[in-house]
Amino acid sequence: MKIYSMLLLFFALMVSPVLASDVGSIKNVEGPAWIIRGEEQILAKAGARLMVNDTMRTGVDGAMGIILRDDTIISMGPGSQMVLSEFVFQPEQKHLGMLTRFLKGTFTYISGVMAKIDPKSVKIETPEGIVAIRGTHFLIKVEE
Repeated sequence: MKIYSMLLLFFALMVSPVLASDVGSIKNVEGPAWIIRGEEQILAKAGARLMVNDTMRTGVDGAMGIILRDDTIISMGPGSQMVLSEFVFQPEQKHLGMLTRFLKGTFTYISGVMAKIDPKSVKIETPEGIVAIRGTHFLIKVEE
């Protein structure tokens, strides 16, 4: 029984970092931009890994390009802020779900594989409403 418990713990430790950190990454950054993770504010740079519940923010002269694990592409303009509230991409197990909150600023969005497999699994929220994704490319501006 003790060996079984140790194997279970080992497996859980091996799997959880991959699931927790494998959401996507920052493709490019121009000007000031940050990742806010809990209480920590991290200077954004190309290649930085993104996690569920990360908030991305650009300064008044900043811009950031993000690519998620399913090849969704999000570009953020100056003075923008968004949160990756949910991201599950396990197509083999049919576990799919993305919720992104565009809080303020300008964004372009190009849907990835998840929206093609199951369009209802992808949602984008703004302070004024929810956008349902059906395999789309769009530009959105969220006023403060």
